[in-house]
Amino acid sequence: MIVEKDRQLGQMKKAQESTSSGWLNNVTISGAVELETSYNSPYTADSTSDATVATAEIGIEAQVHDWVSAQITLLHEEDDTSLEVVSASFTIGPPEGNWSLTAGQIVVPFGAYESNMISDPLTLEVGEAKETAIQLSFNNGGFSGSVYAFNGANKDGGDNHIDNFGASIGYAMESENNSFAFGLGYINDIGDSDNLQSTVSTTLGSANISDHVGGWAANASVTFGPFALIGEYLSAFDNFEANEVVFNGRGAEPSAWHVEAAYNFNVGGKDATFAVSYQGTDEALALEQPEQRIMVGLSVGLFENVGLAFEWAHDEDYSVADGGTGNTANTVTGQIAVGF
Repeated sequence: MIVEKDRQLGQMKKAQESTSSGWLNNVTISGAVELETSYNSPYTADSTSDATVATAEIGIEAQVHDWVSAQITLLHEEDDTSLEVVSASFTIGPPEGNWSLTAGQIVVPFGAYESNMISDPLTLEVGEAKETAIQLSFNNGGFSGSVYAFNGANKDGGDNHIDNFGASIGYAMESENNSFAFGLGYINDIGDSDNLQSTVSTTLGSANISDHVGGWAANASVTFGPFALIGEYLSAFDNFEANEVVFNGRGAEPSAWHVEAAYNFNVGGKDATFAVSYQGTDEALALEQPEQRIMVGLSVGLFENVGLAFEWAHDEDYSVADGGTGNTANTVTGQIAVGF
């Protein structure tokens, strides 16, 4: 009996080891560390310089079943975010299928926010929204789309319900040397974007808004050989109340746009990208965003998964008549990024 029990325990241990090994084969761990040095000459204060761990990110994805996967992403940004859960969700859908259902904390698909620069585009600063949402997505023959719903931080009349929603649709095509993509997005409360929601809560002292303010976004990108173009625009559909988001003494109707051109080339056997960008906002002074921004960037892949980048950004503040300083600011940034 003891021998039989030992044999059974040995079989169980082998089965557990096999299961554990198989489980690990279905788990993918990825991450990035970005070190940045910068020199900043702001609108009014003295110039500063610094070196920071701008990004320390780790992502874990597990394929727990042919139809089910789970994802968790953690992010640390020095002087900005100590440690936060950027995403924590699971996705259900058939293998190689054309639909999926995602639930959990995600960045909802409102805006594309593509860029070759170190800094995020101004469209992201106005429109990006991390929410605990349920999202249904599809793709077929180059077409893609999604619908989603969530209970936002802003409460219309104090109601605490899942009454926020949005939708996106896009089309993409790609050949050997060329590609094209286009997308449209709608959200019923752009005030629930990360920056706008923070502004609303700070101004009101609460999240009890008078009404939802919808928003829309459009983006397009095209590549032809070594050249690439990116364009994006997003805006609120209507004005916020003046006690929620103010501009020049009245309720703001914030918007942002971003145009970028890039050229990909080879230098010393290394892949490199040179890019120029022209960006702007309208009625986004309360979000502490510039009215206009010009950027020039250069990035080089030093080794596999190791990149070096440089960026110069020239900002123009809103005029004194609009409540700004009317001044300009300049920032020079260098970055070493390592991904795994």
